[in-house]
Amino acid sequence: MSTQTKKHPLGKTPLLGIVMLVVVITGLMADKVRPDAEDDNFYADIIRLDNVTTKIHQNYVEEVSSKDLVDKAIEGMIEILDPHTSYFEKKQFEELRIHTEGKFGGLGIQISIRENVLTVMTPIGGTPASRAGIRSGDQIIKIEGKSTKGIKLDEAVGKLRGKPGTEVSITVRRKGETKPLHFTITREIIKIKSVPFSGVFDDSIGYIRLNTFSQEAGDEIEKSVKTLVKKGINGLVLDLRFNPGGLLPQAIEVSSKFLPKKSLVVSTRGRAPGQNKEFYVKTSPVFPENMPLVVLVNPASASASEIVAGAIQDWDRGIVLGDTTFGKGSVQSILYLDKTHHIKLTTAFYYTPSGRCINKPENDVRGNGDAQDDQENIDTASLGSQATSVEAADTVQDTSAYRTKNGRIVLGGGGIIPDTIVEPESFDDIVRALFGRDAFFKFANLQHPMLKKAKAPIDTGFSINDKLYASFRAFLDSIDFEYKTMADIAFDDFKQHAGLEIEKPDTADTIDNEPAIVLTQQEKQELESISRGIERLLAQERKREFAEVEQEVRKYIREAFLVREYGQDNELVYRTKLADDVQLKAALELLSDKNLYASILKPKK
Repeated sequence: MSTQTKKHPLGKTPLLGIVMLVVVITGLMADKVRPDAEDDNFYADIIRLDNVTTKIHQNYVEEVSSKDLVDKAIEGMIEILDPHTSYFEKKQFEELRIHTEGKFGGLGIQISIRENVLTVMTPIGGTPASRAGIRSGDQIIKIEGKSTKGIKLDEAVGKLRGKPGTEVSITVRRKGETKPLHFTITREIIKIKSVPFSGVFDDSIGYIRLNTFSQEAGDEIEKSVKTLVKKGINGLVLDLRFNPGGLLPQAIEVSSKFLPKKSLVVSTRGRAPGQNKEFYVKTSPVFPENMPLVVLVNPASASASEIVAGAIQDWDRGIVLGDTTFGKGSVQSILYLDKTHHIKLTTAFYYTPSGRCINKPENDVRGNGDAQDDQENIDTASLGSQATSVEAADTVQDTSAYRTKNGRIVLGGGGIIPDTIVEPESFDDIVRALFGRDAFFKFANLQHPMLKKAKAPIDTGFSINDKLYASFRAFLDSIDFEYKTMADIAFDDFKQHAGLEIEKPDTADTIDNEPAIVLTQQEKQELESISRGIERLLAQERKREFAEVEQEVRKYIREAFLVREYGQDNELVYRTKLADDVQLKAALELLSDKNLYASILKPKK
């Protein structure tokens, strides 16, 4: 291939040379990927891009740096790919490395751009966001009172992060809620431990909570399994709920603790031949092969979590219980461009041993998928390698049925569908509002020093007495906590639409294009009298509703004190939180019934 080498006045950046070098390198690589007639168009398109960039740089009325032009061109290319593909400057790449090493600062949420809205993938357990009651699927519509419409993911991350101890306010839109929810959350240094807790329940059932697939995940799982087996357990619950994923090699390592040697864990398939890989167990399992296993998952279980759950399900090594997982089944490879620039590119999809694609089709389109911010599923073997860009695949909903080792039918379509579906209990509206203000944690922080000074023990016998509960209610008044019932909201809407004008204005006020009601002085007085009566009744209703959830409120106050005393990863804290966990209870019952467990793993006739 030959081109003219006319020099252009591009300052310190020889743009034509850079672009042409990209053409040569990418052309050589494209020959290895898919040599076809489209290559000629590719070369012509690259030359066209160089010509446009050069003309703008030379002739635009104001000077524009070549860096800005190229950055915007790259931004445009990334925009038409999937939401997991990103281009990194040096600072951004260093932040990504910090995330995958398991420590970062902020609120403790994985965020994404979904349907063009900033969306929470999941809060990380024990973080400020988790304590405040942020949920998977919450749409962040405002940060510090400013709209997030059109915000870029890195810009959102920058706004949410900050100095530990400082506050950030966010407004979220939640499915099923008629009004936006407001949260004020205090930033903290977020430290992620792969296995924050393991222990024995019901005297004979082991439990392991795996938070993330960071570099120590496999080792921590092995250590926990061996410890529990030595204690004489008869079964195990592996909790992958709210686990957003992490490192692919660690997904293989964790799976190898449960599956027989040489078992296929997951395969990847991409356009480039080098992306078609199969990953097998290389060692013998540490968990006894004849011991029953239940894996807990939910819609916030993603990526590496889905690889592990899918492999255990396909090999009939255990029963998956909970809710259908997220469906983040794509491989991101970090590709080296130069000393200061990298690209994280989606290069393949994950497939379970039975052949199911983990990825949900709706997660392939930018603006309708989730790009994890805090934990990325990175194929570390690709670091420093060179590769071509992969086109965003046009995927179709998979309605096929697949077979497990025992012949059980499992369905495709993305995500891992549990063998046994058990929905979790939901918060009462009042409790959710209290979490939204982080009221429990803030109250515990306020009262904890006083209890310590009074030498009141905060241990297994600690309870919320009437005096402490009264202090909590007074604390709510001090922070102007307001809870509105559905009746309150309906009455507020009525008052807003009723209006209080005595005389008809020159131009009628409108609410939602409907004229406000115009009242006489007498009608206004009558309405105000009726309004005061209704408000007294509503206040009594709020008091009654609060009384109904008193025991639940006391429970969460106690949890907050235990966290303040011992920290989030303490065994007492975990056991307290898991005591009423309906999904865990279902798992324990299943593991205690050998006949039921065996029947689920048998194919239906």
